[in-house]
Amino acid sequence: MKEIVQPANQIGLRERLIEAAGRLFVEHGYEHLSMRRVAQEVGCSQMAMYRHFANKEALTQHLCAQLYSQFTQKMHRQMDAADHPWERIRIFTSALIEFASDYPGHYSLIFLQRYSDPGVMAERERLGQEFLRSIRKIIREALPPKTAAQEVDIRLRQIVSCLHGTAALLIAHPEAYGLTRRRAVRDVEDTIARLLQLD
Repeated sequence: MKEIVQPANQIGLRERLIEAAGRLFVEHGYEHLSMRRVAQEVGCSQMAMYRHFANKEALTQHLCAQLYSQFTQKMHRQMDAADHPWERIRIFTSALIEFASDYPGHYSLIFLQRYSDPGVMAERERLGQEFLRSIRKIIREALPPKTAAQEVDIRLRQIVSCLHGTAALLIAHPEAYGLTRRRAVRDVEDTIARLLQLD
């Protein structure tokens, strides 16, 4: 993500901008978030704001990356405490569905939306690769020891497709598909168990 480095005396403004943007984003959504509105909330000029964030995409990506980082740290602490790969999969599945349900705007911006800013896309790809590496490790542990790497990668794509697809339906069309958070978690767990041939 392309951000502009600021002098030390501007750090207070940067934090206020992030806080105001986060509040506006949660309350009104991405479409109604603008650099002008955030600057007005904080009481600074738009030019002052652009010294910290190159554009709206960079600002919202920062917000999403910050929340995603907090989410993944908590999820990894919970998974590290589990002894069995299947328990780690269940923790991961439940955490991601919960994240999508609690923060649908953030989830969509992190996982589903394309951006025109190359710096923003590069940051999102980096987060995506971290995400996939952690999931691949769990899947590798859940499969028989001699499973080929290519087969692990196929299962990874299938599981991530199932998980993101279910999360997207839960966000956008829960009634049409009869989805609640609990039902979404159960559906994904059942599918993963079949993909990994777990009892």
